[in-house]
Amino acid sequence: MIKSVYLSPSTQEGNIGIGDYGTEEKRMNQVCDVIQKHLLRHGITIFRNRPEMSLKQVVADSNNKNPVVHFAVHSNALNGKARGCEIYCHRFGGEGERLARLVYGELLPLTPAKGRGVKEGRNHFGPGKPLYELAKTAAPAALAEISFHDQPDDAKWIIENIESIGVAIAKGILKYFAIEWVEENNELHDAVDMLAI
Repeated sequence: MIKSVYLSPSTQEGNIGIGDYGTEEKRMNQVCDVIQKHLLRHGITIFRNRPEMSLKQVVADSNNKNPVVHFAVHSNALNGKARGCEIYCHRFGGEGERLARLVYGELLPLTPAKGRGVKEGRNHFGPGKPLYELAKTAAPAALAEISFHDQPDDAKWIIENIESIGVAIAKGILKYFAIEWVEENNELHDAVDMLAI
């Protein structure tokens, strides 16, 4: 079976973070660039949304591509004080939860604030009002809210740790597929060693 992931960075260009953060869309695409790079070098097939897509178009595109899993990447906002990462699946008990927990386990140790946990998205906006992307994708799905872009310390942390955040998420996704992480340096040394033989 081909191991494939649909990466869905936020398309919310209207969500502006504090200070130098810029847009959620821009920052989450930077994170997904890192995730994509590392998943590709581990042999994962990648599908990805485009910034101009609506959420409905993203879901339709994912369902058309038929990935093994769908993973959305966002930064959060609330009141300028809330902090920490959280990851959603549609409901507990399935592959979406397993994916969410594996990524959360990799991401949480990096974050400077207390984690907010793995949560269900099926009643996120009230009873029967789910997170659309998790409810409507055919593939098992998870959505990461990396940290809060309206809180100064969290926003600064995201800006300064794009690479390590992307690596952590990639490691969690690879664990889902039972693929062992290989450092880039090891690949380089192996290539040099082969040339020396």
